[in-house]
Amino acid sequence: MNLARQTSFALPLLLLPLAAGASCGSAFCSLNTDWDTQAPWQDDATRLDLRMEAISQDQLRSGTDKTTASGTLGEHDEIRTRNRNLVASLSHAFSPSLNLALQVPLVSRDHAHVFNGAGGPEPESWDFTRLGDVRVLAHLRLDAAQSAHDRSYGLIGGVKLPTGSIDVRNTAGELAERSLQPGSGSTDLIAGGFVSGRLAQASWHTQLNWQHAVSTRQDYQPGDRVSLDAGVSYPLGAVHALAQINLLWRGHDTGLNAEPADSGGKYVYFSPGLAVPLGGDTQLYGLVQLPLVQNVNGVQLTADWAATVGLTMRF
Repeated sequence: MNLARQTSFALPLLLLPLAAGASCGSAFCSLNTDWDTQAPWQDDATRLDLRMEAISQDQLRSGTDKTTASGTLGEHDEIRTRNRNLVASLSHAFSPSLNLALQVPLVSRDHAHVFNGAGGPEPESWDFTRLGDVRVLAHLRLDAAQSAHDRSYGLIGGVKLPTGSIDVRNTAGELAERSLQPGSGSTDLIAGGFVSGRLAQASWHTQLNWQHAVSTRQDYQPGDRVSLDAGVSYPLGAVHALAQINLLWRGHDTGLNAEPADSGGKYVYFSPGLAVPLGGDTQLYGLVQLPLVQNVNGVQLTADWAATVGLTMRF
């Protein structure tokens, strides 16, 4: 195994962070740990990544402040959303400059809220496991890096497909809010860029991404999403220490089935973790995401922390 492969495989392979944040709390981790796709690639190298995410959103927030349910008649008050997501990612380097990837999420979500009716509070809940929205992505390198010690940079482009359901109901037949559904119903374009390199023993990377819905269904358009991530990996013997800062901005959702006033916001996270080789071309990794800033529009559910654990294989 050459140096480029050793160094790049020491970092976990994930793809772009999935959409996060909504009034009822549907979410994926906004972690970005796709450093492996940005190191110098070997032709015909294929990588499979399987990761589990856990995000429990049970804190109502207004702006940057914690708040409590209003109890307004005719409105519903959010209680919690538990997200347990399994995300499978498969990528292949077709050349030293082109890497294509497929990302398939399985969304497991448990949500509860109370509707404040004239006869008193009415609890409502949903609990489902469904396919989410699939993504197809391309990383195009523009540099001539030959080893992991060279700086690499390039462009990211892709599409999010409306493969997730938008008509999930609970046992009482109540349709879940659109922001709670496993899919957005939209086809989104994804564009961005990345830069990565080394400083002494540490590997670093930055990435900027923008996502915009170009085709929507049933009067719901998710807000635009812009993320900026900066991360570093440092070897501690066989183990690699990981750390990153994640900045996320989400615009208001729009449409008759959206909640524009209670969607979108600005977020800053600190995400430390570890990557541990298991032998051969397999490694285990884990990260915890801790919020530094959560500034939501209106009133939304937020999480005090999130975590992801995954396994990366290369063949």
